Amino acid sequence: MVIKLEGRLAKYKELISYFLIACSGVVIQLIVSSLTQNFFGFSFELSIATGYIVAFIIGFFLTKIFAFNQRHSKNSFREGIKFLLVSFISGFITVKGAYYCKYFLDEWGVFGKEQLMFNKSIDIAGLISHFFGMGMSFVVNFISHKHFTFRTTGIYHNFRLFFQRS
Repeated sequence: MVIKLEGRLAKYKELISYFLIACSGVVIQLIVSSLTQNFFGFSFELSIATGYIVAFIIGFFLTKIFAFNQRHSKNSFREGIKFLLVSFISGFITVKGAYYCKYFLDEWGVFGKEQLMFNKSIDIAGLISHFFGMGMSFVVNFISHKHFTFRTTGIYHNFRLFFQRS
């Protein structure tokens, strides 16, 4: 999945690569969320959180290798810790953003409870809310990973020094 871009699009290579990786994360989240809700009886929030965790694990490696071209960096542990920190905040945004969006859509009665699509009942408000939460998360993730996770910031070193003194 190496993307070769030329001209004007070349300066957006990281964003385009990250977007494609995020799309794979969306698919993973939707599949895991649907399976955990329909077959295991997970709540709406728990199913979204579970999907997010599975997509997080796969997303770290895809993001490191393809979006920010850090496949040969010697800082995988450090990047993993920073990725985890950013993803924790982003996961909270995804879950709570989806939850409150669904709450407001249900309160306003914008969509019926479920619509029949492909001979399957689908909660349209839940699906739209899930995409809303993921969209908010995408923006936070890209900016944070680009400027924090896959850059040397000194924060990891400072934490190490802090804990060594204790």
